[in-house]
Amino acid sequence: MTLERIARLQLELKPDQVFYVTNLINVRYLTGFTGSNAALLVSDSTAVLATDSRYEVQLAQQVPDLVSVIGRNLPELLLGKLSKAEVLVEGAHLSVDSFNHLTENFAYQFTSVTGIVEKLRSVKDNSEIESIKTACEISTQAYLKVIETIRVGQTEKFVRNELERCMRELGADDIAFASIVASGPNSAIPHHEPTDRQIQSGDLLKIDFGAKINGYHADCTRTSAIGKPADWQVELHAAVTSAQQAGRESLRAGIEFREIETVVDQALTLSGYREYFTHGLGHGVGLAIHEDPFFGRVEDAKIAPNTVITIEPGAYLKDQGGVRVEDTIVVHSKGYENLTNLPYELLEL
Repeated sequence: MTLERIARLQLELKPDQVFYVTNLINVRYLTGFTGSNAALLVSDSTAVLATDSRYEVQLAQQVPDLVSVIGRNLPELLLGKLSKAEVLVEGAHLSVDSFNHLTENFAYQFTSVTGIVEKLRSVKDNSEIESIKTACEISTQAYLKVIETIRVGQTEKFVRNELERCMRELGADDIAFASIVASGPNSAIPHHEPTDRQIQSGDLLKIDFGAKINGYHADCTRTSAIGKPADWQVELHAAVTSAQQAGRESLRAGIEFREIETVVDQALTLSGYREYFTHGLGHGVGLAIHEDPFFGRVEDAKIAPNTVITIEPGAYLKDQGGVRVEDTIVVHSKGYENLTNLPYELLEL
């Protein structure tokens, strides 16, 4: 699989170009190497991976079929004796100091490029989908276990800790991101950081969470009620859930991203809550929790088969409460598979 991914990248290069890959997530995607210090040099016909001596054994185990070099100065190891004229670098992931070091020490033409490997990563192969699916299964199992134990008086931090502990107990390598547990008025903050606020009867409780397996992430959000919900909470939840369902059920390969956004916008407009939806509709999920493609950044692009994305509309009423409903979804040629298949009704905890 590693050589196949590198071969796909090589098709993007001209004969007189090499690509100096320094983003560690991209290095991992292309090679399978998970060390914290590495760089990869790819031409249209060759590829060489460099790291330092701490990872010599790991390198042999993870990347046995790729040419590799070991040393302290990774740029010198890879760029010291090039015959190519143009070196492509990942401008979005290279510091100004690092770029200046390259231009001052090597007599090549350096060209900053963005999104080449990220575009390849946006379409998942079967092994990637299986890892994401496993991460999603662990996430949803943990959520169902933990919500049964939630009680009035527990703090947001306590629920977060229990959820993250449960994901690890169920086999997660790690959490995908810092879990969001937001109760009462805090649920109106899209990316609230859990506090010592105690959960109270009458609260909305928004939980955004995910596990990580083999480097691949899950992402899911559900909002529930503590006790019997008020009419406004039922209405708000129904509006967001209906909008999420409309967007989700419109998914298929070949549809434009903006068509899905339009469907969700229309649903929220019809219910009267469009102005309270204040963030993007969703994003790709893979080796990064937020990665290409992003709704709202792709103009007239179409969704490719085997794209894994989230659909996550929300509506947030300041000082009252908010609702978000989010799933991680893999898009197929004729539809989609929901990998975070949890209940959509407003649960009363």
